[in-house]
Amino acid sequence: MEDLRILVARLGWPSTAARWWTMQELAARLGAPASKAATEAALLEFLGTRKLEAEVVEALVVFWMAAQAHGYEAGPKLAESIPKTSILSELLLESLGLWADTPDEGLEEVPEDFQIPQDFNGVQGADLPRMFRTSMTELEAATGLPFVRQMAFEWSKNKGAYPDAPFQGDPWHFSRPLGEGFSGQISSRTALRMISAYHRTLAVAEAFWGMPPDKAEDRALLALPVHPTLALLRPRRPAWFPGRTEFDGDDEAIGGAVRSLVERVQQERPGDELMAFSSPVVMSMGRCVEVSVVRWAQAAGGSVADEGLAGHLKDLWRTGELLASDFQEPLGTTTFLESPTPHEIADEESKAWPLAKPLDFNRLGYLQYDLYPGRLFLPTMPERGQLEVTSCGGGLEVKSGSEVVADLCYWNAGWGPVRAMQFDGNCGVALVSRGTAYRTSPDEAVQEVRSFYFWRVRTLDEKSGFSGFEEELTYGVTFV
Repeated sequence: MEDLRILVARLGWPSTAARWWTMQELAARLGAPASKAATEAALLEFLGTRKLEAEVVEALVVFWMAAQAHGYEAGPKLAESIPKTSILSELLLESLGLWADTPDEGLEEVPEDFQIPQDFNGVQGADLPRMFRTSMTELEAATGLPFVRQMAFEWSKNKGAYPDAPFQGDPWHFSRPLGEGFSGQISSRTALRMISAYHRTLAVAEAFWGMPPDKAEDRALLALPVHPTLALLRPRRPAWFPGRTEFDGDDEAIGGAVRSLVERVQQERPGDELMAFSSPVVMSMGRCVEVSVVRWAQAAGGSVADEGLAGHLKDLWRTGELLASDFQEPLGTTTFLESPTPHEIADEESKAWPLAKPLDFNRLGYLQYDLYPGRLFLPTMPERGQLEVTSCGGGLEVKSGSEVVADLCYWNAGWGPVRAMQFDGNCGVALVSRGTAYRTSPDEAVQEVRSFYFWRVRTLDEKSGFSGFEEELTYGVTFV
């Protein structure tokens, strides 16, 4: 019982990864016959004491995970235990075959004389991302209705939920002792209050301003704690993970390390190929190294020489369109990728195109920011119609029709609640093909195609004391 009490307490920790992993562990206990009753009782008690809409949603996600992965069946007590309802909590209950038992009472339009408080503006982009405020600004511009003021009004109202500690202390407590150049992987009470204000604003818009329910649901998905397809990802470092010091030296030495990495994958999985890899490989107080590798294809006839290819492509590393995704149900666990058209991904000058690109921000989970935007590489496969991405065994599988063409694994590789600001995240991700079906040319008439790995190595060296890191970026191309 003591470990269960600790796990439930961790649902309130400000560390995003700790909350996500705790949700997974509690969901597994809900699905195990020996621990189901005690876990269910503890979680229902926890749920009943929540004071913010976002806290309720996070607790409900545990039950949703248990139903998806472990066959858990929720009872009516779950709906009866909800103290703060929202559009998103109603969606979660509906997916569990239940209906909200608590009406959304106390909704109130923002008074005309209300003034937006300074702390509402001050926390934007600091204690939480600006995306919630941006979403409200977009709706206000489109409708002329006071979405931003309404969210600020709800923010002011929910300060009373925790009158003794509305901001839950100092979020920089975790990173300040390390010096400059670190960012916290934090979702504290400040973020939960703002996300709850976002929930309430959408409820007001639906109740008083005629916002269509489907539009309100679509906006509510921005406040998902975890992406439904990524919810069950479990940290699992592959056996072929590279050695700590392999990516040091000049371009030739790093190119050799890339070849070694590709060969390790082939030895571990004969017939399969590395499509993308992105992870920290060295993490220390004095030095950090992050490696990103993506497989590309190139047709004959390009105007860029091989020795200038890396310099030409580096400007495309984080530009251009992300892979567009879609879903059939708001909480559906299958994500559909829209295969890009050839002109969307092919570089005209070099006649090259990436075989994997990052996923878009559709149904982004705010406890999973570590994965975005530079980690979630998935196959491009132009003009192959829709690809399906599903959870499988703690990883992801990508299907084209009934054929699995690639799988993705994820692992923890950092320091926990903080990371170097320059890094894409504290985690690592690898996309590996199943066979070679993923190699689809944007032009079926193209016969002469070669492959290469376009790589980036980011090295951070401590300058002195607490003055932060000096960054060095190295790009290169390794043909295979």
